[in-house]
Amino acid sequence: MTQRIALVTGASSGIGRATAELLAQNGYYVFAAARRMYRLEQIRSDHIEPIQLDVTDEEAVHRAVSHVISTKGRIDVLVNNAAFCQLGAIECVSMEAAHRQFEVNVFGYARFMQAVLPHMRKQKSGCIVNIVSILSRISVPGFGWYAASKYAIEALTDALRGEVMEFGIDVVLIAPGLIKTEFVPNQLRTLEAVEHPPGYERLLAGVRNLVAGEPKAPGPEIIAKAVVDAVTASNPPVRHALPLDSKMSVAARWLLGDRIFAWAVRLQMRFSRT
Repeated sequence: MTQRIALVTGASSGIGRATAELLAQNGYYVFAAARRMYRLEQIRSDHIEPIQLDVTDEEAVHRAVSHVISTKGRIDVLVNNAAFCQLGAIECVSMEAAHRQFEVNVFGYARFMQAVLPHMRKQKSGCIVNIVSILSRISVPGFGWYAASKYAIEALTDALRGEVMEFGIDVVLIAPGLIKTEFVPNQLRTLEAVEHPPGYERLLAGVRNLVAGEPKAPGPEIIAKAVVDAVTASNPPVRHALPLDSKMSVAARWLLGDRIFAWAVRLQMRFSRT
């Protein structure tokens, strides 16, 4: 049997690293891509090959995919996971930071999709897994720019699924909720870097309250397992929302409607209209 080949972005930590390692454990040869090479070297093995790159560098993206094809002759799985989160009130986040949010989270994903699709079409098979966020379904105060980027990927993913179905290519969306990784501390650092006027003090406290449960959240392994289940299924699910509280949040928005759900979110963040 031909060994299956996977490419995972954002593989130096968290969900990306857990996914690369679990795919390797399940017989895949994994190209693990990220900016931090020293972190990637920690997972190098006979089944995991690190690639250093920045997803905003289009030439680097094409070089990486060309390397996969020239050395292995095929690519079966792309896991788009590299992400950046810019927290802050929409009014206060600079346009430069907002552009970077979309460069990484939207165009970074798109660059890899465009680079691998010609090869997947040629081999008439493949699976693209786009890791988004529960915030691609539920946007909350303080997370607007991040949620907007994830909404955009959800739209691209749904369109792409219909475009490539006839070529034997599956496209899957996985939307994690709060997961215990380095991501939340990094998010909070971006929040501190944005200057907010005093009127936003309650918002900032609410954002911190919302992510305060991260130490008790499930680890990235739950998402890695969902990825492996999707890419090994003969008929993979269109989308996953994980863990259970994320599924419940999506259902709650549908049941409560936008206005009541928005009130419930503000209550959870513990700030209210003055």
